[in-house]
Amino acid sequence: MTTRPLRILLTLAVATATATATATVAHASPTALRAVQPAPCVDGARETRGFSAVDDSEIRWTEASRYDSLRSHAIAEWNRFRKINIAPDTPITVNDLEFRDYYDKNDRAAGKYERHGDTARTDYIRLNRYWLDEVYKDKDAYRKNVVIHELGHALGLCHKADRVNSALHVETNDRTAPTAVDKANYSKLWG
Repeated sequence: MTTRPLRILLTLAVATATATATATVAHASPTALRAVQPAPCVDGARETRGFSAVDDSEIRWTEASRYDSLRSHAIAEWNRFRKINIAPDTPITVNDLEFRDYYDKNDRAAGKYERHGDTARTDYIRLNRYWLDEVYKDKDAYRKNVVIHELGHALGLCHKADRVNSALHVETNDRTAPTAVDKANYSKLWG
């Protein structure tokens, strides 16, 4: 049971916080209120629907991986944008993407998206066990980023410059979900 003076203090604290938040929004600069803009690709690349695993507004995937939990996390994060449905393959759908594990100490990539072309061909996301199990074994955010990043490529998104807040930097980072910039690029590509 709250005493009367404590209830009054709590009411004043909530009122002060509400007034401060309202004043902050009311006096925010036009730049602060502007929507996040898509970021350009690095190295002259372009984001295109044609360089993606998307088929009829969906990506159907197969294959078990030792990183199923990382894959599930990445799929849930990208599916929040609701334009492209990423779902398991079924007997009546076309498999668009397979997840495969491999081990290569000499490969500088922790993961790779491999585009194989036409509608009836399957693309791959390859996850390097050396990086995920040895180099990043105690860095869960980096492990999640590898799969978020590669699934972003399967959606047609390109690498972003290091100065851009993105899960799609050339190098692995600690972003465990697509950022506002990634969402802007996704929306520009898929609506």
